[in-house]
Amino acid sequence: MGIRGRIALAISCMTALAVVVLGFAVQHIAEVERERSARAYQDDRLSSALQIYERDGTRALGAQLDDATLPSPLRDAVFSKQSGTYISGGEDPRVWAATGVGEGGEGASMRTLSVSAPYPDDDPTQLALNRALLIAGCGTVTLMAVVSWFVSQRLSRRLRMSAAAARRIAAGEAPDADALASHGRDEVAELGRSVHHMATSLAAQAQAEREFTADVAHELRTPVAGLVAAAELLPQPRAVEMVQDRAQAMRRLVEDLLEVSRLDAGVERADVDACELPSLVRGIVKRAARQRGVDEVSVTVEGEPRIVETDRRRVERVLVNLLANAAKHGKPPIEVVVAGSRIVVRDHGLGYPPELCAEGPRRFRTAAPERGTGHGLGLTIAAGQADVLGARLDFGAAAEGGAEAVLELPDRTAAAPGIGIPPAATDDGSCPGSP
Repeated sequence: MGIRGRIALAISCMTALAVVVLGFAVQHIAEVERERSARAYQDDRLSSALQIYERDGTRALGAQLDDATLPSPLRDAVFSKQSGTYISGGEDPRVWAATGVGEGGEGASMRTLSVSAPYPDDDPTQLALNRALLIAGCGTVTLMAVVSWFVSQRLSRRLRMSAAAARRIAAGEAPDADALASHGRDEVAELGRSVHHMATSLAAQAQAEREFTADVAHELRTPVAGLVAAAELLPQPRAVEMVQDRAQAMRRLVEDLLEVSRLDAGVERADVDACELPSLVRGIVKRAARQRGVDEVSVTVEGEPRIVETDRRRVERVLVNLLANAAKHGKPPIEVVVAGSRIVVRDHGLGYPPELCAEGPRRFRTAAPERGTGHGLGLTIAAGQADVLGARLDFGAAAEGGAEAVLELPDRTAAAPGIGIPPAATDDGSCPGSP
């Protein structure tokens, strides 16, 4: 239940409780007033009947002498030379008034003059009052529920806007300043202004970080290229090999930084075309073994081969980074399983760190000590390229132990008609029959 429903429910419950308490109070007051009026009316009748009896010796106004049905508490009060009123219950509830007549002295007998009237439990006036209280109470609760719902609607909308802005900030997007700008003076307006200031500050910091990364990468690209070219002119083969190896590592880092900056800027777009996924994966594995030294990789196809619509270059970028990470931080054999539009990469090492599985990869966050060290850009780029593809990349633990990364491509697939055994990929890794 949202905040609107909770506020409306709380106000409705409080209103209903107030209506119930007020209804019982009004009913009790009405009942007491009815009883007082009935007693006063019978007391007036008794006074009039007593005057007539003392003047004429006759009974009037329905008065009775020595009524056998007179309630005993009232009879005892009369014998004590007191007059009073009494309300009897039972099947025939009545209101009584009685007093003693006669001398009451020695040798004389005290007689009882009494009047009575029905006092039904279901009084029409009381029933009408109860009905009016019930209708008014239900109407009040309904009205308060509707009013509180609409009043909380604005509060809920402002909170949802702040929550949406927080989600956009977490996703790396710029928040809507107009949506967060609030000119009120309540707590929600203060929250909106605080989120707006936080979003502006974070957006500026993120933009500065992206610009710094791009600038540094661009500035390093030219000297690194010159360093690679100069290393080839060194006379000693061992020195050339060492310098070229370090220069190539630096160049890969610079290229990774440039790619991260492009992914952060959101300028990357997928170039989608149809391709048979098993053949694409086999070609990627062959090139990874030839170019990146990723050996002992087996490719298994489960189920019927699929024709997928995806960006082959970006899929290769994701898989190569996953394979390189498995080769560097895991243990062989490395297994690649293609099932429908899903690609699973497993190794038999100690697995991914728990924080990586829970939060995803982060740049410049090194792996766990047992998995070696690294700058964290490979998996970060893989996750970024998966987002560009509209795919889902999950990191977890394999059932038999080790790390497992699952790339789930978008569901834009179809079974390849007439395909039995998947054809092998071409040497350049392109799909057979694809442009």
